[in-house]
Amino acid sequence: MTSLPTAFAHLPEDGERLRAPAGEYVVRLPGSATGGALSIVEFRFPPGALGAAPHVHRGHEEYFYVLDGEVTFDLDDGARAVGAGGAVAVPRGVAHGFRNEGAEWARCLFVLTPAGYEDYFRAIDRALAHGEELTGERLAALRAPVRDRDALTRDALTTAPATPASRRRWPPGVPTIRPGSPGARPHSVMNSVARSITPW
Repeated sequence: MTSLPTAFAHLPEDGERLRAPAGEYVVRLPGSATGGALSIVEFRFPPGALGAAPHVHRGHEEYFYVLDGEVTFDLDDGARAVGAGGAVAVPRGVAHGFRNEGAEWARCLFVLTPAGYEDYFRAIDRALAHGEELTGERLAALRAPVRDRDALTRDALTTAPATPASRRRWPPGVPTIRPGSPGARPHSVMNSVARSITPW
């Protein structure tokens, strides 16, 4: 990561619009604007659509904030429908997925830290622009460069002191859904894949 000499404003019309397998990504704050510290991506997807199958990130944390509709998150020990104003925190190495089981379009923000995973969404957009069929194998190939870069980042961070989970806090008033939170119901799919899942 590099430091930035000045503040940076990214206006609504400046968003980088990218096609998704279902719906659309909009890069609201790219890693290039934060010195690689984080990126913010908006995702809008239709009823019945899968946002992401269960997966694990090894090189970055991922935070979700639901803006519109309702998103069902599959966490490592349960599933939870999260409406507008709700948030989900996913540390590295924790299995998760999400989908729109509602009757309306859903919209949420991804906060990726450190930045870089937005390049995977750009790769998806390029593949769709070329008319490619996005099979599981093809998606894995598109993720490979980002996954390899994540591995280098992870190796570099192993020598840095970690922030204990007990000291990580959301701002007051922000509802956060975490694995094992009250109301989470068992979801056998996550339980069966969590130990053997392919890293994203």
